[in-house]
Amino acid sequence: MGTKMSQSSNTPDDLYLFDEASPLDGTTVFQSECPPDKKVKVEDLFKFSRTRGDLEVSIVVALLALFFFAFFWTQTGWETRKLPDELGTYVAYQFGLADIEGRVTRLGRILKQSWVAPLLCLLVFVPAALWNLRGSWNETAWRKRFLLPTSVSFELTKYAAALEYVAYFIGYTLIVPILGYLVSTLILGTYLTWRLGYRGRSWIVTGFVSSFAVVVAFRTLLQIKTPISIWLYDQLPAATRAFMLTYF
Repeated sequence: MGTKMSQSSNTPDDLYLFDEASPLDGTTVFQSECPPDKKVKVEDLFKFSRTRGDLEVSIVVALLALFFFAFFWTQTGWETRKLPDELGTYVAYQFGLADIEGRVTRLGRILKQSWVAPLLCLLVFVPAALWNLRGSWNETAWRKRFLLPTSVSFELTKYAAALEYVAYFIGYTLIVPILGYLVSTLILGTYLTWRLGYRGRSWIVTGFVSSFAVVVAFRTLLQIKTPISIWLYDQLPAATRAFMLTYF
């Protein structure tokens, strides 16, 4: 009897009240294509991993680093810089290691010059970008060897999707001089809550209240400056207009 129960529990027809409701016949085995859920660990949130499109991004970063390095000499004045004859003594003096003409040495004198900070950044940026490109190239070759996806199209669609929210912010900045900081922020905060998929009544109310709290914090309490000429406020009585311009 136990064998019969175990066999009957494995048949897909038992999952449906009527036979015609079952999409499977008695011999078909259902197999989900959804990967099993994985436990998310805190250390995995900041774990570095290379995925599709990593090579293209690494190439762009490496070219950007080389671009800055190529124009370093012209943009920092080194191209027309006249160096003294005794270069070794001059450099030692700049680092505070030697004394020239009886002047008092100052440790770190060279750090105050305008070209030092860009040079230090390039000394880190250029090798790091090239080393990252090397690792990305090897990773891409390995993925191609095992026929793993390497196309950048998936990543590009994600970047393109982010432009939607850039458009929202641009529109927000355009309607602030028309509707004011209060109304514009309430509209943006509530709509973004809905747009991100939180469309229940409680979530919409939460988005509205959070947007109002942002206005109170930044405009009412901190008095962050906003446009003075607001079309909606200009339609209000003088006293109300002054109050809205001051606090909202």
